[in-house]
Amino acid sequence: MPNITAILIDSREPESIKNLKFGGIPTTMAFLETGDVVAVTDDNCTLIIERKTPEDFLGSLKSDRLFAQLARMTEERNMQQLAGQPVTTWPYLIITDVFTASHDGKVITDRGVTGWGFAAVMGAILSAQEMGIFVIFCNGQNDYENCILRLGKRNRDPEMKLLPPRPANIFGPKATFLAGLPGIGIERVQQILDWSDNNIAHALSGLTDLSINTPIGYATRKTIKTMLGLEENQSLEVLQKEEQP
Repeated sequence: MPNITAILIDSREPESIKNLKFGGIPTTMAFLETGDVVAVTDDNCTLIIERKTPEDFLGSLKSDRLFAQLARMTEERNMQQLAGQPVTTWPYLIITDVFTASHDGKVITDRGVTGWGFAAVMGAILSAQEMGIFVIFCNGQNDYENCILRLGKRNRDPEMKLLPPRPANIFGPKATFLAGLPGIGIERVQQILDWSDNNIAHALSGLTDLSINTPIGYATRKTIKTMLGLEENQSLEVLQKEEQP
C-alpha cells in the first residue's frame, strides 16, 4: 500500500489548512500554479488536489474559473498519456461537502437553498470527470485532511484487475440469428452452434429435417419449419455446386 511522503500546501490557503498536520508527514508552504495541495507518494506519483467547499465550487463555476483551473491540473497527465509514458500525475477535485437538492430541484448548501439547479451542478461535476479529473466528496471540512491521506494509500497500478462474478458471453451475428428462431432463445444457441460446427446453413438444414436427431426437440423444429414457410415434407438442404469449366 503506497503512502504520502511529502506535502506542498499553496501559500494562499487559509490558516486552517496550513496548520493541518497530515499525521506528521513533512509539509511545506509554496506558491502552487495548479491545485491547493500537491502530495508526493512513495510509489513515485504526484497527487494534485484542488479543494472546493460547495460555495467555492458554485462561485468558480459562475465566474468560469472552474474548468480553466481543472484543465491546468490535467496538462501533465495528458502529456504523459500522449507520450506513452507511465501515468504518475493524478488530479483530484475534493469537494468538502455534498450537494443536496430542494423539493423543486435547487441546490442546497450550508447557506441554504441557492438559485443553482441540482441537475446543472451534477452536469458540471460530470464534465470535470470527463476531463480526467477524479471528483470526490469528503465528510465535511474536518475530514479534508483524512481524505487526502486516504487518496495517498490508493493503488495506482496501470491496470485494474477485475473478475466479474458472472462473466458475460457476448453473442455474434450467428448466435443472434439463431436466437431469433421460435423456441430457441439464447439458452439453446450454443448447443446448436456446437452441433452444427458453427455453420448456420448446416444448422438450418438439420433443424428443418424432422427425420434426424438434433439438440432441439421435434415440436420446436416443427414450429421453425412453419415459420420458414416449409411444408411438413419439405426441408432445407445445402448443395455443393460443381464449378463451371
